[in-house]
Amino acid sequence: MIRIAICDDEIGTCSDIENMILNYAKLQALQIDTEVFYSGETLFKTIENKDKYGLIFLDIQLLQLDGVQVGKQIRERLGNEKISIVYISSKETYAMSLFQVRPLDFLIKPITQKTVNETIDKYIRLNNLMKNDFFFHIGKSIQRLYLDEIFYFACNGKKIEIHTDAGVTTFYGTMQEVAEQVDGKGFWTIHKSYIVNSSYVSIYKYDAVQMTDGTILPISQKYRKLMKSCLTELYRKE
Repeated sequence: MIRIAICDDEIGTCSDIENMILNYAKLQALQIDTEVFYSGETLFKTIENKDKYGLIFLDIQLLQLDGVQVGKQIRERLGNEKISIVYISSKETYAMSLFQVRPLDFLIKPITQKTVNETIDKYIRLNNLMKNDFFFHIGKSIQRLYLDEIFYFACNGKKIEIHTDAGVTTFYGTMQEVAEQVDGKGFWTIHKSYIVNSSYVSIYKYDAVQMTDGTILPISQKYRKLMKSCLTELYRKE
């Protein structure tokens, strides 16, 4: 789970950012917990009392304890370098004063869905989060499987089947969504209906692969050249 704090004395700004974060979580099938604060003092006291957040969207222009002071106290008084701080402001004149806080990013209001998405993407990438997990929705719940448990994905109409040693799990989705989540993690797209975990491919042929459980899956003509280059790269690494 990713825990994100939002701190701004404008209720509307907090609500907007929170909704954008939740939209991102739904789109990416991630479990994200948000908490809203309207003052720097309350946010800092919560962190000081050992409540942990991975990421903070923090307004600079706060009354009394402003965002820069909050950031400095997190870094210097608490010695916490793990929390990623994203400053938000309606002005662009704070770059030098933020240097000591080492923020992840600096966003200018009004905040957009695009900038929120890019910021969380950056946080996940820099912290290597979720790199070994696959997340998906079943009903209103978010499910997770470790990637190394998955043999292959198969498309069956509007449903995606996840084949593992424990059986088959089905959820509504698209192969494009699956491909984006497993990109660069040892999975090969061999057909518009199949994405396989290369670790479980036991036999490779020109037009098919055999999985370690004995299942034979076709390689469509569109992906044969790509598969050949994947195998060449695999042999080079070995």
